[in-house]
Amino acid sequence: MVDLKSKVLRTVGLASFLRSFGYGTLWSFVILYLTTQVHLSLAFTGAYLLFSGLIGALMQVIFGAYSDYIGRKIFLGIGQLGQGISFIFVGVGMIFNFYLILLGILLQSIFSGMIFSMFNALIADVFTEEERFKSFGIQRALANFGWGIGPAIGGFIFEIHYFSISFILMGFMLSLVTILMINIPETAKRSMSMKLKDIPSALKNKKFLIYSIAGFISFLIFGQLNSTYPYYENQVNGIPVSIIGLTWTMNGLMVAALQYPFARLANKKNAHYFLIYGIILYGFGYFMVVLLPTIEWMFLSMVVITFGEIIYSSSATTTAMNLAPEGEKGRYSGTFGLFTSVGRAAGPFYGGLIFSISLNYEIKWLIILITAIISSFLYILIFIKK
Repeated sequence: MVDLKSKVLRTVGLASFLRSFGYGTLWSFVILYLTTQVHLSLAFTGAYLLFSGLIGALMQVIFGAYSDYIGRKIFLGIGQLGQGISFIFVGVGMIFNFYLILLGILLQSIFSGMIFSMFNALIADVFTEEERFKSFGIQRALANFGWGIGPAIGGFIFEIHYFSISFILMGFMLSLVTILMINIPETAKRSMSMKLKDIPSALKNKKFLIYSIAGFISFLIFGQLNSTYPYYENQVNGIPVSIIGLTWTMNGLMVAALQYPFARLANKKNAHYFLIYGIILYGFGYFMVVLLPTIEWMFLSMVVITFGEIIYSSSATTTAMNLAPEGEKGRYSGTFGLFTSVGRAAGPFYGGLIFSISLNYEIKWLIILITAIISSFLYILIFIKK
């Protein structure tokens, strides 16, 4: 069993790193590309990302549930290959047809959700409740190392306008990662049967339902990192995209270095405190950007945002998986992924609506901070209040 655990963690960790490198290098800049190069409004761009995110999140629940029945490996392979194809569609669309970009974004939402829920389910399958805090911490640290390297390269690519060919090449690289999935063992403790009516069963768990709603609100806040945050710093404060990319690099490297140590501190008794303090700190980091329009202050705000992310993420996924009974890890992973994916997808739309209102920027960022505080109250409700 030790060998199985090591093999799963190595494979998931390496695949997460390569996946995040691809997304950090290019996908982080898609919203900026659509708003500054294609000249779509932030509200429209956010609305389409919300639409594609909803489709992807719905499919994620279905894939997660059926993986409990037919196994994880087939979804791992299809999901990884599909991610690569989605990048190729976006790159080709930048050259030939704008609508191919929209199709690529939709495919990315579907296949990214599939692969991410499988990663979570794999770790939940083979590690005990207490081991999951450290295991998810390692997986997330490796993923964020990819995020750390990617944006610095992506910001440079964005500035020199080699975006299309970079998407195509990255798509081929991500498709090749499918090879890693061939040797991964099947870990699902398969359900005896599966019907469509069984898929929403996780929502009957009241505590898990409230937890997922809190996750949705939290990920509304996370969704600002690649939408209103760079938009505000670039369009309002006039900071170059290449410099903004460096803040994302700092974010990824900080998480890569500190996620595992923080994950070692988390356990079943204190996990809710990580969620509460983490999301409040994350929201406050966004509010900081409106206080000073300087590059130095932008980096300081990202430090605060990153610590909020590290603290929150040290227990978020593990707690969700610990609420799932045996034989239903994929179903619960997919359902939690539904709420968080929709939250992240709705984040740009939510932020775009706030930014479209005729209010001072201080008020706009305050609304985002208040949203984070609402999420923290839900965590208090389900974990502290008896």
